[in-house]
Amino acid sequence: MRMYIMPSLLLWSLMSLFTGSTIAQPTTVYQTLRGTIFDQATQQPLAGARVEILDLKPVMGAMSDSDGEFVIEKIPVGRYQVQISYLGYQTQRKGNVILRSAQETVLEIGMNEQAIEGEAVVIEADQRQVTNEASLVSARSFSVEELQRIPGGLDDPARTAVKFPGVSPNPDALVNELNVRGNNSRAVIWRLEGVDIYNPNHFALVGGSGGSVTLFSKQLLTNTDFFSGAFPADYGNALGGVFDARFRNGNTRQRQHAVQLSLLGLDISTEGPFSKSGKNSYLANYRYSTTGLIQDFIEVGTAIPTYQDLSFKLHFQLPNAGTLNIFGIGGTSVQDFAPVMDTTRWAEAAGLDFGNRVQTTTGTVGATYAQPVGKKSFFQTALIGTGLRYTTGGYYLRSDLVTRDSTGKSLDYEFRLSWSSYFNHKFGPRHTHRTGLMVHGLSSQVLFVRSDNFWDDEPGGNLSDTLRVGQDESVVVNAFSRSQFVLSSKWKLNVGVHFMYLAYTGEASLEPRLGLRYQFNPRQSLSFGYGLHSQMEPFFAYIVQRRDAFGDLYRYNRNLGFNKAHHLVLSYRWQPSDKLRLGIEAYYQQQFNLVVGKDLPVSRVGGQDFFFETLDLDNGGTGRNMGIELALERNFSDGYYFLLNASLFDATYTANDQITRPSRFNNRLIANGVIGKEWKLGKKRGKVNLLNLNISGTYSGPQYYTPFNLEVAIDSGRIETDLANPNTGVQDPLFFLDASVVYQRNLLKRNSQIFLQIKNVLNQRPFLRQAFNRTTRETRDIFGSGLVPVLGWKMQF
Repeated sequence: MRMYIMPSLLLWSLMSLFTGSTIAQPTTVYQTLRGTIFDQATQQPLAGARVEILDLKPVMGAMSDSDGEFVIEKIPVGRYQVQISYLGYQTQRKGNVILRSAQETVLEIGMNEQAIEGEAVVIEADQRQVTNEASLVSARSFSVEELQRIPGGLDDPARTAVKFPGVSPNPDALVNELNVRGNNSRAVIWRLEGVDIYNPNHFALVGGSGGSVTLFSKQLLTNTDFFSGAFPADYGNALGGVFDARFRNGNTRQRQHAVQLSLLGLDISTEGPFSKSGKNSYLANYRYSTTGLIQDFIEVGTAIPTYQDLSFKLHFQLPNAGTLNIFGIGGTSVQDFAPVMDTTRWAEAAGLDFGNRVQTTTGTVGATYAQPVGKKSFFQTALIGTGLRYTTGGYYLRSDLVTRDSTGKSLDYEFRLSWSSYFNHKFGPRHTHRTGLMVHGLSSQVLFVRSDNFWDDEPGGNLSDTLRVGQDESVVVNAFSRSQFVLSSKWKLNVGVHFMYLAYTGEASLEPRLGLRYQFNPRQSLSFGYGLHSQMEPFFAYIVQRRDAFGDLYRYNRNLGFNKAHHLVLSYRWQPSDKLRLGIEAYYQQQFNLVVGKDLPVSRVGGQDFFFETLDLDNGGTGRNMGIELALERNFSDGYYFLLNASLFDATYTANDQITRPSRFNNRLIANGVIGKEWKLGKKRGKVNLLNLNISGTYSGPQYYTPFNLEVAIDSGRIETDLANPNTGVQDPLFFLDASVVYQRNLLKRNSQIFLQIKNVLNQRPFLRQAFNRTTRETRDIFGSGLVPVLGWKMQF
């Protein structure tokens, strides 16, 4: 515990030093609210829009200028409702707009034109509306404030999404994968700044979509969209979900900085204008992990990750009304695990004689250019490079504490150079159209060599079994076209089509998409979504070679087709008040053409993801995911909020043997509850100091796993799962309780926070997997981490 107590004392001392005030503060601390108002469909600025802060008496407000910009100064810090109105457009009301000292609050408001002349103005009261207006079902937007508020996220956007309906919780605290509606995490794709990117996570596998920690900090994000099914035509090459992240622009008027120090590491961000007279800005963030400080709370035998990353966005407002954004994320991750140098302990647990080093380097850099065309159109084009390099090497230490038996060495690499462009045109208030094209150049290299027998008397063992090797290049083309029609004051229709083509195999897929909404009244709606979706295997699965029965390298899976699925969703939304929302969604995913083993009943949706591509595969599988989701949410108001949701579902797959098996993530029931309360403290007028308490609970039915083939392990020392009998092991149900406490001070020139996050308050240790103890030659269960406390301090200035 000393490794935890000493850093905690140091943190507390630093926080006391920086948060203390030696001079008297004013009775009220003020801040500025500003932003830009624009037409959502054309991106044109709206001059003369009215912005009002409804909670203040008298109401404070401002009008947008010719550039659509507005400024409201000298507002007491706090939470407010902001209303935006413009003649001929739907009025918007944004709740829970937060003003803090030291940093301005900047809003970007896209408004929709009233489609029906003379219709009543619609008040949109924070309905979790996503940025993509074509998304009518299975879509949710969440803010940075929500990321900070929901406990258990450990400052990771992906972990926060686990609290949303239909997402399976991870029993391992060091994993942030998103398994949506019974699908494998590889079925989720990531976007940044509207462009597909490679897996943006530390300790990410090539071809995966999760890892340990998201590569970028929440400090850079603006509202982010998460899709869990039947997504519109803009998105392709995904079966399970889309995580569509966006970086905000840096402040164009003043320089602002933030520093966060916690037991997870150091987080520093800075932003500001390039010059006082311009509209160009920069935003940058750097993180360095010190997660070794919490190693006392991690399961014995688990390697502690160390990582660092840098993210940035440069924003330029060009003279021709165009905008240029240059952005990037990059990071390195290292995970070292050393064997226990006491042979008498090796019988205690599996893996104490094992050593391993995993290292990943991940990065994305790109530029987007957007340009208005007349008053009704705009286009955006982007060029990005994104890639991942993954290396690992493991060994078993012999009892002489010198000789090492190598288990395997790997080097996996994948790079993608992408160009994308789309054109958006508003034919009128009832019809908006968008067409786009994306071209991805792929380059991949994989190599994994392992030992054939660990019981050899020959010192050091032999790395003689080439499990996989491959190197090649190809091109993927995606294109889409979709239109949104406002048929009447109650009916809205979205229709579109997505096209995908893989040059390596010649496979092509044309996928219709449909969304329809009936608005009973301003607070109730019924929506339907349908889509045919396809997803290629990770590119290296097509190029991998392995040894055949004669010892020759052979490429087994060159001609695999796309995995495909029909998505159908029926959604009901009711908003009885501006503060409360109720949503019910029923969904059905019929998967077909699934890649499965030719001779083994394995699939990715079944959970067999480790070296799956080295098996002999075909497209003979099917699957079915069906369920219903219920969500009740209350916006933060009157000092509290809550989020309750439950998912009841069934996820199965069928391989070539025609036997239906459960997906690994067929939890059947997932329930989440989050509640938070805020208290205003202090005797000063305005009560600018805040105390927040948040509690989150998650229940999940059992997940499935494939047990060991014990005979192979005893015979060769090599750990192999029993692929002939997948998902025959059943884990216990999961129950996690997380909590966070945040104390915030708003001083004149800065604001500071002291926070404590506790993940797994009840110290549950869920089963993760089986392991083989080489000393006792028996299987042992590996369990997840227990209680993980994270104490930290943050200051903005």
